[in-house]
Amino acid sequence: MKKKLIFGTALLLSLGLAGCGETATKDESTNDSKQEASAPAAKEEGKLTEEKFKQIKDGMTYEEVVKIVGAEGNIISETGSAGEPHHTVMYEFETDGVMSSSTMMFQGGKLINKAQFGVETSDIEITLEQFNKLANGMTKEQVFDILGGEGAVLSESGDIVMYTYNGKSLGANASLMFQGGKLMNKTQLGLE
Repeated sequence: MKKKLIFGTALLLSLGLAGCGETATKDESTNDSKQEASAPAAKEEGKLTEEKFKQIKDGMTYEEVVKIVGAEGNIISETGSAGEPHHTVMYEFETDGVMSSSTMMFQGGKLINKAQFGVETSDIEITLEQFNKLANGMTKEQVFDILGGEGAVLSESGDIVMYTYNGKSLGANASLMFQGGKLMNKTQLGLE
């Protein structure tokens, strides 16, 4: 439940960062008719892995992402119409992990956000003592020095990156958000 809450928060952040107005949720029957004109129709075999997730970069087209993943995504929301500059489509991609998920948001045909839960992992554990040493405004290098390394990328939108770290007890975790390479938000749940 806690993991779903964190992914939900990242998803809401992703939607907010995209500058979406209204978001229309799609059902399976309208999925094909609303897909971007440039998206291939046939599904290919493949699942999103940690290695593939790391290859996907801001500004890529849907086709470039599909080529890396090896399969198309399913539309989960869409705002505007194809061809408009603020046409925004969010896809969910099948992942290779148990209880994992990933979404990619495209605006004007370009990737503006990638988010994952359970696809990319980190062996770095965080304690409450370490968390309390972190201060907004610190650089990534200062934060990674305190924590002993980089966490898993939970979400990335341009120069805004959210990392996640696991705590020592089950369900304990921390999320750190950086903008322009500086810590702008820290959140923890159950750290000891």
